[in-house]
Amino acid sequence: MGESLGAEGESRVAIGTPVEEEQAASAYGAPPPDRRLRAGQLRFFRTVAESVGVQGPTGGVVIGAAVLASISGGGTALVQVVAAVAMGFVAYAFVIFTRGFNSAGSVYGFTGAVAGGVFGFFSAWTLLLVYVDFAGGVYASTADEAQSALAALGVHLPWQVLGVCAFVLVTLFAYLDIRASSAIILALEGVSIVLVTVACVVVLARGGYHGHAFSAAPFRPDGASLAVLGLGVVYAFSLFSGFEAATTLGEESKAPSKVIPLAVASSLVVVALYEIGVAAVVTNAYPSVKALAAAPVPLVTVTDTYVAGWLGTLVAFGAVVSSFGAALACANGAARLLFALGRDGFGPASLRRTSVRTGAPVGALAWVAVVSLGAFAAFSWEHDAIRAVDIILTYGADLIIVAYILVVVAAIVYTIRSRMSPAKTIILLIGAGILGYVVKSTFLPFPAAPYNWVALVAGVSLVVGLVLPVASRRVREGVRSSPLLRLGTTRLLPGVAEGDGEARRTGAA
Repeated sequence: MGESLGAEGESRVAIGTPVEEEQAASAYGAPPPDRRLRAGQLRFFRTVAESVGVQGPTGGVVIGAAVLASISGGGTALVQVVAAVAMGFVAYAFVIFTRGFNSAGSVYGFTGAVAGGVFGFFSAWTLLLVYVDFAGGVYASTADEAQSALAALGVHLPWQVLGVCAFVLVTLFAYLDIRASSAIILALEGVSIVLVTVACVVVLARGGYHGHAFSAAPFRPDGASLAVLGLGVVYAFSLFSGFEAATTLGEESKAPSKVIPLAVASSLVVVALYEIGVAAVVTNAYPSVKALAAAPVPLVTVTDTYVAGWLGTLVAFGAVVSSFGAALACANGAARLLFALGRDGFGPASLRRTSVRTGAPVGALAWVAVVSLGAFAAFSWEHDAIRAVDIILTYGADLIIVAYILVVVAAIVYTIRSRMSPAKTIILLIGAGILGYVVKSTFLPFPAAPYNWVALVAGVSLVVGLVLPVASRRVREGVRSSPLLRLGTTRLLPGVAEGDGEARRTGAA
């Protein structure tokens, strides 16, 4: 089962059942090869690689325990457990939607179908900015980690040069057939996770600091107040963001209504278990939380100390390839989301162009490459890469909270309009409340400089997304006549779609 939508309202959709194919055929034609994605290419593991890739778990665990120790002062694994459970409510909203409808448009397709085209456009605008920003930030993150790893081998290069190299390679790999690029992401993340897992097993076998390897201390608050632990939860929440990226592969996955929900849910579970486990091992390998908070790359240090220097170096390079895979996954997701918007009439015609040879959305990819490189270049004057990473990714982290709120709100509307069990609505309302807490903890009190400026720029970006459907006639018409949203409504709210069709036929008569 797969979907392949085309340009300017034309599409070929192979959804699965004869009824579904008949519904799709009535709404779409057959686009030329250079105006469509290749349907049904990806099975589960290649699809889940996109979600795991955006999360870049190994790139995070290298320093994650130290950051959490500095924020919460203890309970490094505890706050991650709480954050993972909280993120589960958001994942539930994506699962509800993707069981019924999938497309390259991701949130645009399903939130717009149930909550209105303007709502869907705003959701897509927000998530698109997140993916493009994350790509730019991860170029810098890859450079930072590569600089440290190469220094261990006696190679010293400016982080800006390494970041540009990462950008070039990401763009080239994103141009490949999605089967190839997803396999690259899967291999990079898989190898890095295996390296870290082996290192952690050896640390456990050797007892950690004074034999405390199996201590439950990382799962206890260690005297920290609820408010302080809450700040740690907010940071840990950001570690799991990106689990939804597989939704952009809805037209290229086989059996998307089964594969995409499973990919979304399993990627969150796997990454959460991995991050929590590594944080617990690393925390127990340090004499104190204070010492852990002061460590620059604690996972590498622990591996050097308890295993071997050569494995510590491999772990450092594992973090590099994990971050590179994250940048590639972000570029893939952003390009497909932008392609879907362009296909519905937003932006220049070049957004609708795909490669006949590889099937990649090359027009949208070119725009993603330019803008993500701009985000990277805007902070390339920073002396340290980590400073640039922090600022760039904070912008995306601010926006992704809004993107998740929009999806949860749309899912609440969906459960009500489709008359689902009230229990599902209640679950989603709890999720909305948790997201409200994350927003409060993130912006109250308002961040100090330079993060106050980052928050203001994020706010302006959101205002632009709200104004565009009002100020731009082309955007208004694209939302109003969107073939993707019509198909989404047919799939998610068939009764509503039939009612609208009957009203149009009656009016025409």
